[in-house]
Amino acid sequence: METLKLGLVPSPDLPTVLTGKIVDDLPDLLGNQVDEQTSWKPEIVIDPLIGSAEYMNELMDKVIDLKNKNNWDYMICLTDLPHFMDKHVIMAEINHDDKVALISIPAFGFFPLKQRIKQTICQVIKDMYPEKAKESSIKAGGMTRKEYRKQRKANRGDPFKAVTRVDLHDEKGNPHTTTSSQNEHDEQNEKTQEDTGKRSDLRYIIRSKFIGWLRILAGMVFANRPWRALFSFKKVLMLAFGTGIYITLFPTPWELSTIYSVPRFSTLMIAAMIAMVVWMIFAHNLWEKPTKKGDIRLRKLYNITTVSTLSVIVIINYLALFCLFLATLYIFVPAHLFEAATNIDGNASFIHYVRLTWLSASLGTLAGSIGTAGENEDTIREITYSYRQINRYYEIQDQYEKDHADNSAYKTS
Repeated sequence: METLKLGLVPSPDLPTVLTGKIVDDLPDLLGNQVDEQTSWKPEIVIDPLIGSAEYMNELMDKVIDLKNKNNWDYMICLTDLPHFMDKHVIMAEINHDDKVALISIPAFGFFPLKQRIKQTICQVIKDMYPEKAKESSIKAGGMTRKEYRKQRKANRGDPFKAVTRVDLHDEKGNPHTTTSSQNEHDEQNEKTQEDTGKRSDLRYIIRSKFIGWLRILAGMVFANRPWRALFSFKKVLMLAFGTGIYITLFPTPWELSTIYSVPRFSTLMIAAMIAMVVWMIFAHNLWEKPTKKGDIRLRKLYNITTVSTLSVIVIINYLALFCLFLATLYIFVPAHLFEAATNIDGNASFIHYVRLTWLSASLGTLAGSIGTAGENEDTIREITYSYRQINRYYEIQDQYEKDHADNSAYKTS
């Protein structure tokens, strides 16, 4: 039985974690789906350079060098780099000659990642495997409604049901030229991923632009793992909780909690959350500025990801704060004290405690937003940025400072 070595090169952070969870399942899976007469031996190599490449052709060059260096038969790079063809999101691309493939993990969304990645690896190997290259499970062509329904039912959970297979060569074998909205980027003097040379032959793109962008945004927010931030924002929670408790010592919040309507409570809550997100972004320089380096779409995507990640963090912290306030007020504030401090008719109910908690949590969050300025900037960035974004942040900052210095020197001369 022939043994083929499969090199797996994940980017640091989440791709490395996911690769470690699926690597043991790959030999049997590839044996069953690709070639039963072949034994597969996967090997993992974590390369920090893979996590810093900005363009796929640069990444492809590094991957090919690694493949030759390790004497692998096939190689797949699992990267957290978002990739686009025109306005479509690319899920994977293949270089047949070198038997190398790149898989963009953010394009899978956030659930179920392991199953989707394993199925994609199998499909990619099929496309590179000589005996299976013509048996791709992604097929085009017309079908009847009955056939469509039958295929749709069979493909539930299949990551390729929303994917189109794109050959990057014409009938003569020459590379296609990508039609991107280049004028838009040229006006802003920023580089795009389409400006770089092509090193791949085949791409899997998500057919729907809207779904593709939603999936890639969800995948990047998931890569930041915002749920880990609860215990990292201890200072903010303490300040917000202390402020909220202090506010409840005065009679005005008690009266307001009985007067405010639900829309007013909601408006105050949303305003407090937005204030905290905006304050964290500008207090810790998390917003990427335009520079000559980098794809404008990546810059916009990273900024949207930052806002989305911070929004999830703020919501989690707000819920934690709400639960703390509700438990504290319900335990330590007796009903008769609530009745004496307000003009409510009858006995104080649980709803009255919820309303006071809602107001206190919102006002405490407003105060906590100021407290985020006291958090360590590196801690905030590690929470809200993936490995790639951290590297990109420092590269962009260096480029921005260089451009600013060059402009200052030009004006001086």
